Amino acid sequence: MSSNSMAESHRYQDEPYRGDLEQRTRRPGFLTAPFEGRVWRESLHMLVNLPVGILTFTYAVTMFSLGTATVLTFVGLPILAAAVLGCRAFGAMERARARVTLDLDVAAPAPRRPSAPGLMAWIGATLKSGAGWRSFLYSLLMLPMGVLSFSVTAIMWIVGIGYGSYPLWQWVFPHYAHMQGLQLYENNGHTVYLSSVPQIAATCAAGLLVLFLTPWAVRGLAAVQRAMVRGLLG
Repeated sequence: MSSNSMAESHRYQDEPYRGDLEQRTRRPGFLTAPFEGRVWRESLHMLVNLPVGILTFTYAVTMFSLGTATVLTFVGLPILAAAVLGCRAFGAMERARARVTLDLDVAAPAPRRPSAPGLMAWIGATLKSGAGWRSFLYSLLMLPMGVLSFSVTAIMWIVGIGYGSYPLWQWVFPHYAHMQGLQLYENNGHTVYLSSVPQIAATCAAGLLVLFLTPWAVRGLAAVQRAMVRGLLG
């Protein structure tokens, strides 16, 4: 086969891949973004970050504290090695989660092989593993990231969907709560309810604005998460 034919063959083989990549990375439109499957997968990832962050942070801090507190004894170093290995396991879980919900495929780092047989050589190789300590750092950072991503994602979706659909459920207040509408504020006996047509329309408009801005906030958080996975778990 000539070199031109081989180049042509490779070009056709690469085109579907490039098309798939463009399909995965294309920007959704402003009006269609809240209905994109990718946005909902990323939102799910941001919500799950909180329990994952609590788990990884608690494990990393607990094991590191136990290990450093007993480092002068024989059990300290194995505990620290277990902390690093456990965080590497969390890293594998996070790479799998990013692959499913963030469309990010990061290869696992190569394990550090002990230079000699025996428990101490294995512990030494584990504690010298840069990938292991990067996973440990990722485990710590997941708690603040989880709190931030969960709070922003949950609040914006709830506010956007709830206020955006306010005209559909405003009738609940006068019928069942004996209120004119959603209470805006109360001060010195003066209470303002969102009950008039202009107030209901304004509430709906504000909710819809938040709803259509939410995917972009989620995408920003997802970009930070991808950078964390690439930089610390690759």
